[in-house]
Amino acid sequence: MEVFNKVKQTCDQTAEHIKTQAQHTERLIKEEFEKLHQFLREEEEARIGALREEEEQKSQMMRKKIEELIRQISSLSDTIRATEEELRSEDISFLQNYKATIERAQVTLPDPQLVSGALVDVAKHLGNLPFRVWEKMQRIVKYTPVILDPNTAHPLYTLSDDLTSVRLSEEPQQLPDNPERFDYYRFVLGSEGFTSGTHSWDVEGGHNAGTLIKPPNPLGLCEVVPAAPSTGTPLSLCLD
Repeated sequence: MEVFNKVKQTCDQTAEHIKTQAQHTERLIKEEFEKLHQFLREEEEARIGALREEEEQKSQMMRKKIEELIRQISSLSDTIRATEEELRSEDISFLQNYKATIERAQVTLPDPQLVSGALVDVAKHLGNLPFRVWEKMQRIVKYTPVILDPNTAHPLYTLSDDLTSVRLSEEPQQLPDNPERFDYYRFVLGSEGFTSGTHSWDVEGGHNAGTLIKPPNPLGLCEVVPAAPSTGTPLSLCLD
């Protein structure tokens, strides 16, 4: 009976811890996605801003071209109107101004030219857009080859939110006594193990004496070993 009651108590603690884990994990997921959303919003604003800037520049260039054409058309219209009026003249003034009239009628303007590159460079703004955004996104995200499993950590160990580092607590955490957890040896498992090959990692030892997490062995075990005072230089650890 006592055994059943003990197991039930552990199950009750586990059920509560599941809720706490889910809430904590959901909050962290939302925070991580918010970082990505913020990056995408800023990237969208920057690219739309560049598009609008190009639109304004090329619209202004086209307005100037249209204004120039309007002036040339107006000048030609004035010349044609004046020449027609003089040709309709019935007095001797036409003969007197004949030479000037002919010269004015022969005035020519260069043919108007269409502006090259006047359109928005759509290919520049849309070409491979998702890939280029993803490529830029890699600057704000990082990949960590070794992820620790919080469900296996000794109660004295507190893992970072991204599960890449661990610190020793002064007091043990109130955690369920699940079968995967180390409660005697100060160990924590990596989330994935290796069965073959050579694997190495750079581990930041910090600036003070403390402990280091040894990378997963072929069983996926990360062992805590004493660390000498460090200057902050990463330590290279390797397992065969």
